[in-house]
Amino acid sequence: MAAQTDVQRSFTPGERGLEQSFGRAAVILNALAHVGDTGLRFVDIVRVTGFSQTTVHRVVAAMAEHGFIEQEREGARYFLGMRLAGWAFAAANRFSLATVAHPVMQALSQATEDSVFLTIRSGDMATCVARIEGAYPIRALVVKPGDRRVLGLGASSVVLLAFVRDRSEIERVLALPEQQAGYAARGVDEAQVRRWIAEAQRSGYGFAQDLVPGTSGIALPIMGPDGDPVAALSLAAISSRLEQPRQEEVLRLMRAATADIETRLQPLLKARAPL
Repeated sequence: MAAQTDVQRSFTPGERGLEQSFGRAAVILNALAHVGDTGLRFVDIVRVTGFSQTTVHRVVAAMAEHGFIEQEREGARYFLGMRLAGWAFAAANRFSLATVAHPVMQALSQATEDSVFLTIRSGDMATCVARIEGAYPIRALVVKPGDRRVLGLGASSVVLLAFVRDRSEIERVLALPEQQAGYAARGVDEAQVRRWIAEAQRSGYGFAQDLVPGTSGIALPIMGPDGDPVAALSLAAISSRLEQPRQEEVLRLMRAATADIETRLQPLLKARAPL
C-alpha cells in the first residue's frame, strides 16, 4: 500500500484525475518525439498541443522533474528525456529481441566490417534499440540506441511501414500531421516517402542514400508470426561501399542474418501470443 500512496503523491494537486494528467503528458511527449533532436520551445508546445500556458508549464515541469523531458542548457528548448530511452530498451526486450539478435548482428558486422542496427516500431515512430559499430571507418554514425524517427524516413523506418499487411494502416500513418512535420524537417515530402515505400515493397528491402551526407543504409524487415514486421535489421556504410556489386553481397549476408533472427525469435513470439 505504501508504494501506491507514493505514486498518488507524485501528481500535482488540483488535477481532475490521473487519466487527464496522463493524457496531457502523452500529447506533449508525442509532440517532442516527432521533432526529434530539434526540440520545441515552450511557445511551440503550447501551439502544437492547444493547451493553455498554465497547463503546459505544470505538466512540463512535472515531467522534467521525473526525467521524461529535458531542457537544454540555455533553457530555450525542450527534448525527450533519457529516462524514456531506458524504457524503450526494456520494451524492445519484451520478446528478448535484443538478446536474440545480438550475436547475429555481431557476426554480420564482423563479416561486412560495417555498422549494424536493430530498430523497432514504437507507436508511430521507429526507435533504434541496438547498434554494433563496424571496423570500417564511417564519416558519421547514422543513429544511436534511443534515437527515434518518424516512420518512412530512413531505411529501417521505411521497411517497418512498407511491409505492414494492412494498407489502410500505412495510409493512416502517412496522413498524420506529425509525420508530415517530421518529413519536412528533413527536407523530404510525402511523395518521396511513398516512392521509398513502393521501392521497398518491390525489392524486398529498404535503401536510403545521403540522408546523412556520404552515407547509405540498407534494411530488411524482421517478420513476426502474423506476417507483420516486429523489427528491422539495417546496415550503414559510406555510400561507395554499398554500390554494386558489393551491395548484392551485403544483401545476401543480411538476408541470411534476418532469417536467422526470425528463426530464433519465432518460438518466443508464439509462446507469448494471445490465445
